[in-house]
Amino acid sequence: MSKPIVPQMPFVWPEPRVSSGVGSYETALPFEQAARAALAVFGVVSAIDAKAVNWMEGYLADSTETKLRLVISIHPTCRTTEADLHDLLRLVERHGDRAAFKVFPEASLLDRSSNLLCLCGADGDAAVSVGPTENMGFAPASPSQANLASIVTAATFEACRKWFDYLWGIAGPLRPDIATSMPDLVLPEGDIEAARMWEDYRRRCLAYDLATEPPVRAMVDPESGEVVLVDQNDDPVASPTEAIGVPKLDPLSEYVARVFELGALVSVDKSTRIPPLEAPVKPEWFGVDSFRQTGMVRAQTSIKVAPFDEATLKKIDRLRRVSGELLPRYSFALADGVRWMPKQAIPLFEAALTAANEDAKKLLGDTMGDDVQAILASQRERIRNDAQRMYEAYHPGGKIPDNAVGNILDELKARLDKTKADKLIPKVAYSPVAFNPSQKSEWSSPWGQAFALLKGIAEFPREAMTNRFFWQGIRTDEDALIKAMNVAGDHLVAEYGGRKAKQRAEVELELIKQLEDASGDALAKCWALWALITTGKEDAVVALVEGSATVAPKIATGE
Repeated sequence: MSKPIVPQMPFVWPEPRVSSGVGSYETALPFEQAARAALAVFGVVSAIDAKAVNWMEGYLADSTETKLRLVISIHPTCRTTEADLHDLLRLVERHGDRAAFKVFPEASLLDRSSNLLCLCGADGDAAVSVGPTENMGFAPASPSQANLASIVTAATFEACRKWFDYLWGIAGPLRPDIATSMPDLVLPEGDIEAARMWEDYRRRCLAYDLATEPPVRAMVDPESGEVVLVDQNDDPVASPTEAIGVPKLDPLSEYVARVFELGALVSVDKSTRIPPLEAPVKPEWFGVDSFRQTGMVRAQTSIKVAPFDEATLKKIDRLRRVSGELLPRYSFALADGVRWMPKQAIPLFEAALTAANEDAKKLLGDTMGDDVQAILASQRERIRNDAQRMYEAYHPGGKIPDNAVGNILDELKARLDKTKADKLIPKVAYSPVAFNPSQKSEWSSPWGQAFALLKGIAEFPREAMTNRFFWQGIRTDEDALIKAMNVAGDHLVAEYGGRKAKQRAEVELELIKQLEDASGDALAKCWALWALITTGKEDAVVALVEGSATVAPKIATGE
């Protein structure tokens, strides 16, 4: 049996490797990793037993911040017992308002609820696990039961929330008397002949009529989980999805799609940016027209006044723009002006923003103190004298009006007042993004951005090991950032920092540069770069660099 399966969202469980017995999940709950990472879990689960209750206990005990709200669906003869319901009540006693449960008894034995768990992460991510498998996923799952675990959009999660709030409203409270009085019902036993008839019928259902229906068998790859249908001679036959034209992702497309899901587009929110402290003033205050035109010749006059000396102003202005300077250190370029950041890197990036913001506040505090009016009063004569000299440049022997100096000081005060905000550097915005290889036309292709992303991912650890200026100005733990930026399973990261890894990094960086400059389309380059990142194999890159564009995908996939 292959190594335990640790599924990455989105995934459907139980997957074919588990159903066929050639693989097993690392944890009893397939979506365990996502569930443990959630700060809040809500939804409806059916027919729970001690396994589910024990998981809830562990979830609540592991952190004092986690919260749980569940509607427990029960039906006649289900596995839930009086003891299970009492255990839920004890959970509420131990954890207070962090845990709450309601019960929804189904009307009959034939009624079954959905099983929907909604997971709210600390970073705002929303995920769901939904499907027919009971007991939170601890019940044995039939191969015919498709349960989906996936990160979902805010709109989808909102629809789940509304649905759950309604169900919570019509469900009943879980009280001691409700738990104690639950009937202990069991399915009536049938006779032996009925069981034999059903088993015989079941065998006939799953058998093929060899005369008219050639038998088909499913073969599951223990590594990738890929399913291939074969006939009695082990020759491949068309799958039902192939027969109706459903597109199938090749290994590269699936790999790139999953990489994209591990991050988000990130951009500086310019609306939150503090304006430059150097304030523009009206040329009319100096007795000059701001705009003048003579025939086809136009002239425009611009005048600015600074509250501090030029050196101090440059320091403050650099800190004011630090979001844009830090962004390339924690993200990858998809295109000009478009950057993608791994979700794992967001906490490190925001910690760097916080540190830079504190630096900016300290510099401003040291420069101007807490009283804007006082600093302007101390600079009044300097500003007046500088303004007077500027005025004389336009009007020799003239004197700048007092109200003009007052207007300049008012403009500077308005600028400096905005530095009292809690955030002196602009915020950023994150937006979800997805990769869809089928979205292409005569004028569009997703593979250019895919190559740009893979190229940035590959270059990051290699530059970090070989460029002595790479870490200059980065106030983050090196190992933590390398781990956060490794979203593609880079073969070289496992050996990061070693002498052989550094030598290898230099060679591979040169190959990546040659690949970027080589002819050939972006898709072929992605195949080659994928092989280099995941296995360290250079053959596909070399083939493209030497002009063999058609060879790269075959080499990358081992054909």
